[in-house]
Amino acid sequence: MESEREPSSSAIGSEESSAILRRILDAVEKRERKEWVEIASALLLAIATVGSAWCAYQSTLWGGVQTFRLAAGNRAGRESSEQAIAALQTRMIDGIMLISFLEARGRGDQELEKFLSERFRPEMKISFDAWMKTDPFHNPEAPPHPLKMAEYVQPEVQASSELEEESARMRTAAQEANQVSDTYVLLTVLFASVLFFGGIGGMFQSRRLRIAVMVIGLALFLVTIISLGGMPVCRE
Repeated sequence: MESEREPSSSAIGSEESSAILRRILDAVEKRERKEWVEIASALLLAIATVGSAWCAYQSTLWGGVQTFRLAAGNRAGRESSEQAIAALQTRMIDGIMLISFLEARGRGDQELEKFLSERFRPEMKISFDAWMKTDPFHNPEAPPHPLKMAEYVQPEVQASSELEEESARMRTAAQEANQVSDTYVLLTVLFASVLFFGGIGGMFQSRRLRIAVMVIGLALFLVTIISLGGMPVCRE
């Protein structure tokens, strides 16, 4: 009778074996899932590390581009000022020679008048000849002096204007390079955040927590990679 109430030893052994086998299978499955998480985390860390180094490298290059562009802009600005000063000086010389010519003409000193008229600068000579054709000494509608003529052109003024435009363009380009450099710094920080989440993802025992951390890291990674794809590469 007692043998009928108590389960047989073979039945107990079979149940224990099944339970042990289930625990082994569960452990293997958990280990496999954890290995996939670790592999994904390792790949994420590797790519994020390379991306972070690339962004830091580009940020440094663009910082150098900013410096050189700003220096070029400042140099063009200085040259523009020099040309403007030169234009002012030549205009003063033209004005002084014109006054001397008018004084000589008023005195009737034809020799000095001819001497001065033949020694005007080429640009002033063209303007002066055009002014004389308007008969300024008898025509009240003639321009007051040759410096007001359309023919009076100073190459220094044009050069100064071109250099000023070049200075403004280079300074704008320097600001653009600075913005690109700052953006690369931001991407470096984002890649560092990816490294953080990818590094701590495999440290948690909770599967849900590991997945949540990995999803955050992956989302940051995708946003950073997409942003990086639209960034210019320094080739200067």
